[in-house]
Formats: sequence, C-alpha cells, structure tokens
Amino acid sequence: MKELNFISKNDLAKSLGISISTVDRKLNELSGVKLGNHRQSRVIFPLDEVKKYLEKHSLRIKKEAT
Repeated sequence: MKELNFISKNDLAKSLGISISTVDRKLNELSGVKLGNHRQSRVIFPLDEVKKYLEKHSLRIKKEAT
C-alpha cells in the first residue's frame, strides 16, 4: 500500500519561508485537502503534489531569467 505523506499549511509556509497568506492565495494551485466544512478547518497538502508544483514553478522562473 502506498504511504500518503501530507504537510500542513503552517508547516508548508515555514519550510518555504513564506507567509500563511501566500499559501492561502495558492490553495487552488497546490490542491490542498480541507479537513472539515468550517471556515477555519485544517488544510493539508500532499507532499508529492507540492514537489511537482515547486519543480514546475522553479523551471518557469529559470527560463524567464535566461
């Protein structure tokens, strides 16, 4: 069985050195999973999806710089 690894919104912001507000703005792009129906429900992100997003985004920045 495949092990699912997730990271919380707070941990993601800390590990990337960005604010939680920045993570909030990227919720749709990062395919977060909201745990609950309330406004302040916890949001987690699959690590493999976060890695894919960061790889794609960093490649685009490198191409624009050249």
